[in-house]
Amino acid sequence: MTSSAPFGQSLADWLAWQESLHVNSIELGLERIAKVAARLQLVQPTFPVITVAGTNGKGSTVALLTTMLQAAGYQVGSYTSPHILRYNERISLNGLAVEDEHLCQAFTAIELARGNISLTYFEFGTLAAMWIFTEAKVEVAVLEVGLGGRLDATNLWEAEVAIITSIGIDHVDWLGHNRELIGREKAGIARQAKPLVCGDPNPPLSISQVAQEKGAKLIQLGHDFTVEQLNIEQFSICLRSASLDTALTYVLPLPRLQGQVQLHNAACAVVALQLLAEQLPRVNLAALQQGLLKVSIAGRLQKLQNEPAVWIDVAHNPHAAENLANWIKNNPIEGKTFTIFSILADKDIAGVIRPLQDKVDEWHIFPLDSPRAASLSMLQSAFASANVNNFQVYPDIYHAWKTLSRQVASIDRVVIFGSFLVVSKALDGIF
Repeated sequence: MTSSAPFGQSLADWLAWQESLHVNSIELGLERIAKVAARLQLVQPTFPVITVAGTNGKGSTVALLTTMLQAAGYQVGSYTSPHILRYNERISLNGLAVEDEHLCQAFTAIELARGNISLTYFEFGTLAAMWIFTEAKVEVAVLEVGLGGRLDATNLWEAEVAIITSIGIDHVDWLGHNRELIGREKAGIARQAKPLVCGDPNPPLSISQVAQEKGAKLIQLGHDFTVEQLNIEQFSICLRSASLDTALTYVLPLPRLQGQVQLHNAACAVVALQLLAEQLPRVNLAALQQGLLKVSIAGRLQKLQNEPAVWIDVAHNPHAAENLANWIKNNPIEGKTFTIFSILADKDIAGVIRPLQDKVDEWHIFPLDSPRAASLSMLQSAFASANVNNFQVYPDIYHAWKTLSRQVASIDRVVIFGSFLVVSKALDGIF
């Protein structure tokens, strides 16, 4: 039996209580959240919703959309997960994390409405986001899917435009063991007669199949729109969708975010906003340019210091590791590349290591302090499976950094990556 709701108490109290409330930390399905949303009168928002799904690139795409919409003068609500340092990061108004007080007000309203309906931690957060956006009278909301798409809590709301950034292998126990099954789950965010923008250059067939089944308008990278880097400062997007009379070409500054994959994410954001031109007419070329130049997001190839260069990244699945490997290859340095790495136990750990094996001079690994963490022996087994033996082990990230920081030269590079918890520890305890 759980304790009573922490009315009038702190955000930390509310979050601890929510974690104890539902028997499963993850339980996909829309029935429970739909009932509570109806009681809160949140089911039909007065603002358009853009929903973003994908194995990787969701957070970056939400950040791009948010910054572009802000630059156009819109009041924007954004919902992302997981957070890195503070829960408040998950819900933002015009790019600023909401205050504890606002979250506690939302949780109080949800608790008073839910009755005996059990909600997960994520469902509480999703309802809180929409409650806060409604109270703040936002003009547009951007929602990042938590897991999959079809049965994710964010999919309760009809997306005016849905985006799938990429399809890779992750969360296999929930979404399936191959890209076709995973694609089917993610394409569940599509809606009849609404655009579904897909930024994966090699999508599984299930994406187009689900779009057809749902009567959604699939706008596919490589078919309906293309993206190309023109030089070290600019890239172009050409949108030639059948829904438009003529092809549209944008020449834009490269996004402030690192990595070639960010061009695909930026293209998805630009195309989605173009498809919403009637509802969001203030989004012009200047807003797109400003958004690309100003966008930032923690933990996505984020540089923390120079000489030696230290970067952090939340790459925690094989697809993200391939993107990281390509970035290392495309950004050669005079010195060596070191990594500090750890990950959760339910990930394809060897699959994360393999793309980087010839890009990293030395690995420094440690176990995370979490019930879901991969143990040191699991990490060592994964390195053996990947035929990588140039690693050293430590009890925690602090010992790893302390040792490595003494031996790196100013021309070297350190990439601290893996789970969101790794990035959180780096930001909170080292830098």
